[in-house]
Amino acid sequence: MSEDFTMPEWLSSYINSSTAADESKRLLNTLFSRLSGLNSDELSFRANEIRRLMRNSGFADIDEHQNWQLDPLPMLISSQDWEMLSRGIEQRVLLLNKVLLDLNSDRQTLTNGVFSTDHLMRHPYYLAESHTLSSLNNGVFLSAFDIAQDVNGEYFMLNDHCQFPRGLGLLLENRIVARRVMSEEFAECGVQRIAGFFEQFQHAIDQETAAINDPRIVILCRGPDDQYYSEQAYLATYMGYTLVRSADLTVRKGQVWLKALDGLRKVDVILRWIEDRFLDSLEQVDYSAFGIPGLIHAVRTQNVVLLNPLGNGAIQIPAIKNNLHRAAEFFNGESLLLRQQETFPAENLTQSDWSGYELLSYVDPELKYDGEKDADAIANTLQTVALTDLFWRKKVNLSHTPFWHDKGLVSKPVIMRCYALYSQGQVFILPSAMCFTPKAARTDGKTEIKDTWVETIGPPQERAPSIPKSLQSDADLALVEGLLPSRTAENLFWLGCAVERSENVIRLVRVFIDKFTELAIYPDEAHRNALLRFKSGLEQQALIYPYLTPDAAKITVNEGGFKELVISLINDNSFAGGLYSSINMVVQSALQVRELLSYDSLRIIESLEEEHHEFSTITEQTPTHRLQSTLDKLIGLTMAFNGSIQDSLSKSNGAFMIEIGRRLERSKQLVSMVQNLLQFPLPEAEQQNVLEIVLVAQVSAITHRRRYRAFQSIETGLELLLLDAEYPRSLAHQIQKITELCESLPVSAKPGFLSTTEKILLQLKASFALADRQTLNINTNQAPSGLVSLLKSVTSQLQKFSEMMQTQYFSHTKPASQLHWSGIGTASVQVVEKPIDEEATAPLASAPDASSPNDSEVKK
Repeated sequence: MSEDFTMPEWLSSYINSSTAADESKRLLNTLFSRLSGLNSDELSFRANEIRRLMRNSGFADIDEHQNWQLDPLPMLISSQDWEMLSRGIEQRVLLLNKVLLDLNSDRQTLTNGVFSTDHLMRHPYYLAESHTLSSLNNGVFLSAFDIAQDVNGEYFMLNDHCQFPRGLGLLLENRIVARRVMSEEFAECGVQRIAGFFEQFQHAIDQETAAINDPRIVILCRGPDDQYYSEQAYLATYMGYTLVRSADLTVRKGQVWLKALDGLRKVDVILRWIEDRFLDSLEQVDYSAFGIPGLIHAVRTQNVVLLNPLGNGAIQIPAIKNNLHRAAEFFNGESLLLRQQETFPAENLTQSDWSGYELLSYVDPELKYDGEKDADAIANTLQTVALTDLFWRKKVNLSHTPFWHDKGLVSKPVIMRCYALYSQGQVFILPSAMCFTPKAARTDGKTEIKDTWVETIGPPQERAPSIPKSLQSDADLALVEGLLPSRTAENLFWLGCAVERSENVIRLVRVFIDKFTELAIYPDEAHRNALLRFKSGLEQQALIYPYLTPDAAKITVNEGGFKELVISLINDNSFAGGLYSSINMVVQSALQVRELLSYDSLRIIESLEEEHHEFSTITEQTPTHRLQSTLDKLIGLTMAFNGSIQDSLSKSNGAFMIEIGRRLERSKQLVSMVQNLLQFPLPEAEQQNVLEIVLVAQVSAITHRRRYRAFQSIETGLELLLLDAEYPRSLAHQIQKITELCESLPVSAKPGFLSTTEKILLQLKASFALADRQTLNINTNQAPSGLVSLLKSVTSQLQKFSEMMQTQYFSHTKPASQLHWSGIGTASVQVVEKPIDEEATAPLASAPDASSPNDSEVKK
């Protein structure tokens, strides 16, 4: 070992103990002999690198209460141990499939007394509605199993997860991260690959829809509020399926439809990550906002395939789980290869024996007491609850494994979660597992996890595709369409708005700092008045979101409080358009569409989030140069994120929605800035100072000087910022780009007629096409001036366009229509822009009606 890395005594005894198999000893020696060349700093660096990579993918720091922390030391399993575990898992999968099929058909296990009907049917996880489904909609598909080894080396089956296998996406990311950080050790230990299992997973889904030429497959989840949402998003990205929530789906005429951007699309397969009892509030007792009303009927009529099938949660009911050994004898005449924890009737134990057991209920899934820690609660429960409804379960004394913690090795118990797939009568087992520490052994509430390395059996083999390639004639069906749910489209739109809003407020604050620090150098009246006008616009949120319209004659007379305003704009969340709220909106909106973002984009979001956390350290004592440095870093991150999503997100997958949001937000910013700073005549010197503020904030000062070298005035500045359609920062250019981008949106109008959105954009383009420099003359005697009229019209049309985007493309209610197009007022359907906490989490505006979709809505 190196001088900085010492193997603790317990680890040496662990490797050399009699309970560890010879193969396990060999693998551990191989790994630790490799690590002997590393010092503690290198191992700590690897641990920090793993944490950074996990956080980039959203798995670390999910919330304040649940953190995943991947240990740099993997769990090693020899080929002999894995072969034994695989046989036990395969036996259990086949048994569980027989049990589930029997419970929903002949029910021989109930009539023959294998399972207690009293305890079974009184449990809340028992769903009578699952009996109405055919055998095609029953059985196991993708399952997970919690397995632990005791100190004597014997493996125990702790839990079965047959509804949805939590942790599968996390395991996949674990392996990718572990291979990157420990590539040499990975190769030397000869670890089995896991990619083949995921290929078989996709192939099994294809087998479920063999009769459908081009099936549409979605992954149904709860959404970002679920602590496992990150892994669901990662799995959706890896598998290439669409990640949806209940608000994205609707049932009409017994079929499930996805509310896509261009209408309703039929869904053929749903991979669900939602509990049985929450899937359909229309037929089920438990109401839930996570389910889809009418889904069970669609499954019953075989219009959609639900994986995993409804009713698999019955395996978790103690009346079934505790008696699976009896079911194994009943169906197969054999014993379980993987033992279960022993259970005993409640009256069989005296208080002196409680410490080694847990007290649970046959009918109450929330009742669980530790015999060692909860003696008083147990005594009370035994007095108040019928003893026939209670049982004791013997604890498993878990074996320990090494973890890297605080630059040293510590011993902690571990549980393995293994995954299996059942398809076409065959069981496929993932050659790895997600190892995690039980709750009692966690440090600071963090769930420590390990990648599991299974030794390859025999010489390494070249990886061959398990799925045959499609015939050339079927190549078109292999193309993945750019299917974009309405909710995802809306989140992309708000993400674009948030990025542009953040960039705008950063530039404004930077310019404001420059101007008030220059006041000591240029203390003349023109500079002071221009600065006060600028300060007033920021304070009253006229120059930042929500772009309010203050009293034009009211200008702040207080010349102090410049730095205080800067601090408030940075870290005060009461400013809806301040930097704190804007950056938070970027982070939260990005997390809503995490499955679409590239690895580099997520890294930038991580950096933005770190900077956002540092806002709380900024006070009035913070030097101005440090504020400028922070703002420079933030503007670089926002521009980098914008560039990364433009380069990595395909147009079919929503890049155009981000761009529409950006362009629309930039248009509103520019109109608001001109309205509040430039549209009214001022003394010439003050006017020039205000114009400079606007040009610098819009990154247009250099272009203006180069283009109008001979003569620079308020009119030339307005011409550049408003009318020059070739200038990327101009308002005319934004309108032109929005028009081009809207060509990607589905058109709801009849052929030969313009849609409402097209009419709005046409009127906007016409406004700029008919304007010239004379229109921008603010010193005219005409009241109001041409500029005021132009900006008023543009403001109205931009508001209507924003409303139409939300009502027509994000809600999928009846498309909005304006009865009197010539009116200047707002559209007939009023939609209020939502604050970030609602934008990030709210479902679609309202559910579609229950009538069948018409031909213009439905596309398959």
